[in-house]
Amino acid sequence: MKLKLLCASLCLFVCVGTFAQVKGGHNAKLSKLYTSGKYEVCLFKAEDLCEDPAAGREAEPHLYAAMCYVKLYESSDPEIAADYKDGMRQAVKYTQKFVRKDVEGELYAQNTDFIDQIKKHVKAEMKTNFDKGNYSKAASSAKNYEKLYRTPDYLFMYFSGMLKCMSNNETQGAHEMDEARTKLSEQIVNNETIKPDPIVKSLIVDGIMKYTQDLLNEKRKKDAEAVITLANKIFPNDGYIKVQYNMIVGKN
Repeated sequence: MKLKLLCASLCLFVCVGTFAQVKGGHNAKLSKLYTSGKYEVCLFKAEDLCEDPAAGREAEPHLYAAMCYVKLYESSDPEIAADYKDGMRQAVKYTQKFVRKDVEGELYAQNTDFIDQIKKHVKAEMKTNFDKGNYSKAASSAKNYEKLYRTPDYLFMYFSGMLKCMSNNETQGAHEMDEARTKLSEQIVNNETIKPDPIVKSLIVDGIMKYTQDLLNEKRKKDAEAVITLANKIFPNDGYIKVQYNMIVGKN
């Protein structure tokens, strides 16, 4: 029985350690520091590498820096947490750098759990500001969110353009929406499946509902029809979109 418990404990330790470090990474020194819980030392080493002209081209140090910032921000030690109260903001910044430097996308594909954690943090900020009607700040968060994609997500770009329009940045917002609409329409014509980012799908639907209602309030029915018609093609099974579509397109 004791042997079984020991084996189970060792297995748990190995699994946790594997999950904790950068998956697919090759920097043994950073891995050892991180998995042993020496997050502050690991952060200093990682940031030194990030600032080095040669080593800084590598994606891995930037990902370790981001992961360390999250751990320090979430520390149960109040003094450490206080020292790293902007840790999540730094983590977002380093994750964005990681995404940009991971040209082949191999590490990105292997570390989506962490990237999704960062996405959820940025999404929470975006949603808070959206719900408060602070669309300018929501648009800023959307810009940060877009930098977490390896390739453009045109549906999210469409939503980001909406936020700019709703924050009175009509020129830039309309340009983004037009560019995204062209790409999305091409995908629809070519029968390509448009898969919404599951983390922000509900927020995108909320944005479409609010934006089309604003357009109706501004007596811009044709613009509202164009937005909801495209949305209905992308979200054919969404009840809210369907009701809004029937309400707008069904009007005389």
